[in-house]
Amino acid sequence: MRLKIYFLTIILAVFIFINVFFVVKSSNSDKNFTKSPEAVFNASQAYIFPISEPSFVPILDTTISRPFIKAKSALVYDTRSGRFLFEQNSRQKLPIASLTKLLSAVIILENLKLEDTVTVPKEALRVDDEKQTLYLGEKISVENLLKLMLIESSNDSAFALALFTQSKGFNFVEKMNERANQLGMADTHFLDPAGLNDEAYSTPYDLIKLVKYALKYDLIWNFLSEKNVVVKSADGKIEHNVKSTDQLLGVLPDIIGGKTGYTDGAGGCMILVVDIPGKNDKIISIVMGSPDRFGDTLSLINWVKSAYRWE
Repeated sequence: MRLKIYFLTIILAVFIFINVFFVVKSSNSDKNFTKSPEAVFNASQAYIFPISEPSFVPILDTTISRPFIKAKSALVYDTRSGRFLFEQNSRQKLPIASLTKLLSAVIILENLKLEDTVTVPKEALRVDDEKQTLYLGEKISVENLLKLMLIESSNDSAFALALFTQSKGFNFVEKMNERANQLGMADTHFLDPAGLNDEAYSTPYDLIKLVKYALKYDLIWNFLSEKNVVVKSADGKIEHNVKSTDQLLGVLPDIIGGKTGYTDGAGGCMILVVDIPGKNDKIISIVMGSPDRFGDTLSLINWVKSAYRWE
């Protein structure tokens, strides 16, 4: 009988020990979790709840075939969802010609006064050895030079503005590359304010960052949506009839603004921003190295509008 009681006592002690062990272990685990959740879960194990619900709009209809375009690289981006709706070699480094002037416009607005008057120097005339859009000694406002540079893509105006900034104590091209770096444009480098040097380069992926940033400046897009304007010198004696280089204005609806570019080395380039009416949304189309920049852009925008739905 005593032997039986002895064995029961041992068994009971073992059960008590096991219970105490697991209670203590559980308590320590709770403390560890409270102090340091990462000690219990690592990034590969834990499920992180999203801060906001991901947007699946616009929704792609996969039965509609992707468009064939001739551009070397292209990208279409939806600003509201932050999604790429179309990509073709979007990280390929290529010369961008006058798309450069979009960043030049940003630098001008951030560093100069629109009412400042610029006297056009000899160094700003016929900088592309082809077309002269200004006159030697002409006095013209920064705002009107900006119109000329953006609407008709005047290379003379871009250089006149860049040369003017020397009197303000900074190097224009250095400022451009500094801003590009701040925007995270890691595969981009600028060499002049107009995009004439084809050794400069960027990618559609990087240019999306620039366009998104530039959208905060309404004046840029107000100018880029103009088909024809008249620009005068400061004294009113010289008049410039300015015509947009964007052939899609008046052809494609809901255009917010666009910038063209072309050199022999870059081929045809184009940025176009289009509104999606009633949806509080915009799409940005970029094509580079295209023999038909307007046709490619039109194909991309029309495809996006037919292949995606916003509700």
